[in-house]
Amino acid sequence: MSENRIRSWLRWLRATATFVFIAALCLAVALLVIAFIPGSPVTQELPATALTGLDQVRGITAGVAVDPSGWIPFSVHDPSLAQRLLYLLTVLPGLAVIAEIARRMANLLRHAQGSDPFTGSTAQALVAVGKLTVIAGLGTWLLSQAAQAALSGTMLTSSVTFKPHQSPLGWIAVGLIFVAIGRILDRGVAMRAELDSVI
Repeated sequence: MSENRIRSWLRWLRATATFVFIAALCLAVALLVIAFIPGSPVTQELPATALTGLDQVRGITAGVAVDPSGWIPFSVHDPSLAQRLLYLLTVLPGLAVIAEIARRMANLLRHAQGSDPFTGSTAQALVAVGKLTVIAGLGTWLLSQAAQAALSGTMLTSSVTFKPHQSPLGWIAVGLIFVAIGRILDRGVAMRAELDSVI
């Protein structure tokens, strides 16, 4: 691959990372403002096991029924401030983590454009992004699940045990990919240094 093509790819990747960073920040700010507006929408999926009357759902063919282990989305009309803030906690932390990851990647790509990308500092930066993705992603998932449990409690007439229905595997997988690339790059840097010392 030619040098010009590599630089073109780096430029596009940096622009994409910067766009994701700005978009995530703008969306986070917008959601934060909307959460304080009375009557703003609040939606939450509720467990079918906590609901009654699902055997009388109309508009479906014979032999079709609501999955008793599934989740059904509901919206709250005229939600309270507490409900709006709980809903905000289900989405805002994830956007903040995405924005920080995109910011770090944009900085990393800018460095790669301006100098040699195959350095120990680049490898360490990738590993750091990977660790941030895993740790902050897991924290975001836990916070989101806790907020969803609290929000569900305000929407149900009876108390039920909230069971997480989403998985943090996406955060873990992306974080491990970043760490793996960083470790491979670090090994490549070490091998290049050994080769240079021999030559």
